[in-house]
Amino acid sequence: MLDLVEDFHRAPCRPIRFGDVGLEIERRDDGTLILSARAPLAPYERNLLRRFWSHGETQAQKTWIAERDGEGWRRLSYGQARTDVSAVATWLKAQGVAPGRSILVLSGNTLAHALWMFGAMAAGVPICSVSTNYSLLSADFERLRHVVDLVKPAVIFAETADYARAAEAIAPDDAIIVTGAPDAFAGEAVDMAEVLWAPDVAGVGRAVEALDPTAPARYLLTSGSTGRPKAVIHTQAMMTGNTASGAQAMGDAFDWGGVMLDWLPWSHIAGSSLLTNITWLGGTLHIDDGRPTPAQFAATLRNLREVPVRFYGTMPSGYAMLADALEADEALRRTFFSELRVMLFGGAGLPQPLHDRLQRLAVATTGQRFMFVSGYGSTETGSAISYTWWESTRVGIGLPVPGASLKLVPADGAYEVRVKAPSVTPGYFGDDDRTREVFDEDGFLRMDDMADFHDRDDPELGLFFAGRRVEQFKLANGTFVAAGRLRGDLLEALPGVFRDVVICGEGQTALKVLAWADPEGVRRLGDAAAVRAAVAEGLRRYNATHTGQSERLAGLLFLDTPPDVEGHEVSDKGSINRNMVLRNRAGDVARLYADDAEVIVP
Repeated sequence: MLDLVEDFHRAPCRPIRFGDVGLEIERRDDGTLILSARAPLAPYERNLLRRFWSHGETQAQKTWIAERDGEGWRRLSYGQARTDVSAVATWLKAQGVAPGRSILVLSGNTLAHALWMFGAMAAGVPICSVSTNYSLLSADFERLRHVVDLVKPAVIFAETADYARAAEAIAPDDAIIVTGAPDAFAGEAVDMAEVLWAPDVAGVGRAVEALDPTAPARYLLTSGSTGRPKAVIHTQAMMTGNTASGAQAMGDAFDWGGVMLDWLPWSHIAGSSLLTNITWLGGTLHIDDGRPTPAQFAATLRNLREVPVRFYGTMPSGYAMLADALEADEALRRTFFSELRVMLFGGAGLPQPLHDRLQRLAVATTGQRFMFVSGYGSTETGSAISYTWWESTRVGIGLPVPGASLKLVPADGAYEVRVKAPSVTPGYFGDDDRTREVFDEDGFLRMDDMADFHDRDDPELGLFFAGRRVEQFKLANGTFVAAGRLRGDLLEALPGVFRDVVICGEGQTALKVLAWADPEGVRRLGDAAAVRAAVAEGLRRYNATHTGQSERLAGLLFLDTPPDVEGHEVSDKGSINRNMVLRNRAGDVARLYADDAEVIVP
């Protein structure tokens, strides 16, 4: 077994049935490639609310969503949810929300939040769920005010007393505030219990049948590199198209119709799309009240001890903490791997050594590998439009799902990525100029990302993420640097040492790095001198295979403070906004290039 753990590739994989997808490539004279799935997208129900209404009839007692309630779980069945959603929709209809107005949600992932999401869609009123950071971690609510000006809410659901200050600071004069804690509000606020007072399942059910699945159903916010949110239009047809194409490609791998545990916020595309997937396929979601942070990950581990899952997904930082916990806790290891078949990550960020470490833990526990699959997409694509829909041990972003096409335009030694799919947004709400700019002459959405093939002679091995275009820059002599690619290479060269890194050097003569240490990795290495020695040796090892000026790293400085959420340095899902880090930490960048004593050199 020891040999099998070390060489985990030889261990059998838990059986999974992927879809029959295939690959077709159109090659243009200018070097542009159009990648598409050979299998067409099968017909699917585009009206998400119609599927939800049907589940309320055919599996009324099955749990739709469960949230933590002390030591147990508070469960909402499909039948009760349909009743409550009809009450929200009925109340909204009675308010006569004018065209062009919306519903704004200030809440975390909760049962009440889910009722508003589906109640608004049933009533035909667009809804916008806002990151809790905008309300709870902001001093001036600047980004939240921008969102209010953009989506013009007629109703604001501020679920608890925690959101009272934010809601009262930004609410338009004519907006109705609804809450579960009306006594916490100085002004008038409607009690959520009043909204749920008068359900009308039959009447709203008839309205659901008549919904236009191509009409705006929700606005998802995306900040881009500047931290200024844009409102991406999502329709029911987008949401269900993304679910149908993903389910067709992945077969039974994801088990969206089974039992899930997930923390990703519904204000973000990854979390909101998973809720759509589970609802469309009639599954059960347990809301994970933990987060992949040192202070909150214990809650996730408690939930994982209670809810064995066949499918699990989180961010790379979460996987690093999970690996630490699994190595230290045999009972957790046995429970976690007891039913697990697949783990998912966004293909841009998982270091190969972390991938291998988790696989070795699985083989040591069960004698079998699980399938580690990756996907690629964005808020504008309705989540992933490519997956590794085959058995692969390479970290990458896969190939297109049925119905989707990737347009790869040669650029800077790799390819600029553009996409077309039924799940692609029609545009940005209130920003026609940006909508026109984001689509090219063939109607493909510009992703502002770079990708390349693992092997250009064998495209079916898939693509890997080669960085964000916004993260690319030039050195003082004009040498081009692909910072996203270098970030991944460095994390792979020094596994377990960093939480994340930022490549620096724009306008400089050499590349250097700002880094956040991984506390567990540092603890294993020992004292500060041992850490510095290990990093210096890792940089030398990295430079041995990255010899060009556009790749070689000349120094590294550990940052003393974590990524700043209010400073827009980190997103809800935990990814780093490089531009904001460099802007906010100009002093650290200056130290990096001033031969500060704390800078580690190879």
